[in-house]
Amino acid sequence: MKVDVGSLHNVSFSGIGRASLEREPSIPYNRTVILAETRALAREIGKVAVTARDRTKFCIGLATGSCLDSRHSWFNRLLRGVPIEERHYWIGTLYTLMLPVKVRRSQATYFTPPSVADAVVDLAIDAGFDLATDRILDPAAGGAAFLSTIAGRMASAGLDTASCATRLSGIEIDAGLALLSRHLIRERLGAPIVGATISTGDALRVKISDEYGLVIANPPYGRVGRTEVTGDGWRKVAHSGHINKYALFTELCFKHARPGGIVALVIPSSFRAGPLYDRMRSFIRSQAEVLAVGSIAGRDGVFIDVAQDVSVLIARKGKPHNPAAPVKFPEVGPITQTFPAIEQQLPLEAAEAWPLPAIDPSSVGGATLSDYGVQVRSGYFVWNRERDRLVDKLGSGQCGYPLVWAKNVRPPEFCRPAGKKGLGTDFVTFTEESTAVITASAAAVMQRTTNDKQPRRLVVAMVDPAVISKWGGFVSENHTIVLTASDPKTLALAVRLLNTAAVDQRYRRVSGTAAVSVKLLRQLDLPSRAAFAAALTKNDDDAEAAAFAAYKCLAEVE
Repeated sequence: MKVDVGSLHNVSFSGIGRASLEREPSIPYNRTVILAETRALAREIGKVAVTARDRTKFCIGLATGSCLDSRHSWFNRLLRGVPIEERHYWIGTLYTLMLPVKVRRSQATYFTPPSVADAVVDLAIDAGFDLATDRILDPAAGGAAFLSTIAGRMASAGLDTASCATRLSGIEIDAGLALLSRHLIRERLGAPIVGATISTGDALRVKISDEYGLVIANPPYGRVGRTEVTGDGWRKVAHSGHINKYALFTELCFKHARPGGIVALVIPSSFRAGPLYDRMRSFIRSQAEVLAVGSIAGRDGVFIDVAQDVSVLIARKGKPHNPAAPVKFPEVGPITQTFPAIEQQLPLEAAEAWPLPAIDPSSVGGATLSDYGVQVRSGYFVWNRERDRLVDKLGSGQCGYPLVWAKNVRPPEFCRPAGKKGLGTDFVTFTEESTAVITASAAAVMQRTTNDKQPRRLVVAMVDPAVISKWGGFVSENHTIVLTASDPKTLALAVRLLNTAAVDQRYRRVSGTAAVSVKLLRQLDLPSRAAFAAALTKNDDDAEAAAFAAYKCLAEVE
């Protein structure tokens, strides 16, 4: 519907008077409170601010303090005492939360928090980016998190703001965000901006003719179809059928960095180890020297509504990466790293995964699951492809086995088959013998993917032995991984170990994807059976403490 944007500032939310609010001091910064208030305000204003222009005018009104309504004053009070970059972040976040859910997801509009933006700019400067001379491009400008941060750095350095504005360029697909970003940059520079610093368009489709000393971005992510992609650049960084937006933006960023220029990206960690990102890893190493690969705790509230682990890539375009060159692996985020970043070399093969260094390089296990006598295999049944084989009851003479869903895995409880809807048992039918049926007397099932509400990436539970004795075997869905062994006690020991924080941390260091890799799980460094069992005895059967202690055993012996 068409609305008078000016009326947005007259929407009433509470009985708090404007005068009383103006007399009250600012509220101590609390991220949880501000996020809740931002969501609430977005729900209310989003009902009437239905166009990009509406959303932009409202957000600029908040930024300038021209909103008169008491609820808006309350929101301004929340932001009054925070640094300007935090205030800009929340105003930009408010804009995105007003977007329709489908639009927000399709555009993958998730902003870079100020702590991360600052850290990435610092890494870029350390790599050679020059605030005083380099031209900057952000092809996924969003709420100008990077460009406004750089603008603030330029102003603080006493650089000529008019000249600085001409060196800041961005592209943003949402017209309202582009306009809001220009305003935020202007506020950081403290001077009018000449030209359309942030242009509106799809960076993957618009013509970009220049080269830049710094190309910096937190690009959108999400799979796109082959028909949605123009040109052949995607072949350098993706496989057909598995093309991700952030891979396309990575190719674009390197394309438009000048020789010797810096590329700084905040991207999903899947690029580090995902088997479908081998081309992307090879491409990056062919284009540039990889200088730093930072890790961000993306699943603990750093990025709003983002479930993926997130990494930072810093590279210098020009010479191909030298495998002998050390790469820094800093921790990036709200907590400042107080120790030097660990350095290690990337694998010799360009396409190989880029594991993060061990948290404590001296702490090793020296064993793998095979040393526990454990075999690992992927789950078998893809239910939505073979619906006719999925039944809730076996007919007379019909051959079938109970299906274990990922949701049935709830350690420390036994894993037991339960229907997809939580009722009864689902069965998968077979017309002949199949190796997909798990008949081992000792078996466990692991969730292959986890969500942002689950603190662990590795979640595994022993299968109730009664399942095998009652039905003769079971089948698990494709979102699971099955572990089997001939010795139930040894498998149970391995399962206890896999469910500890110590092992989960190590797995996250070698894998950046949301899905657990069978290959990486088989290769995962673990304490030996003897070391873990002994540590359990010494630590009163506390598996968490025992796992950390057991990793130290080999290092102490050596």
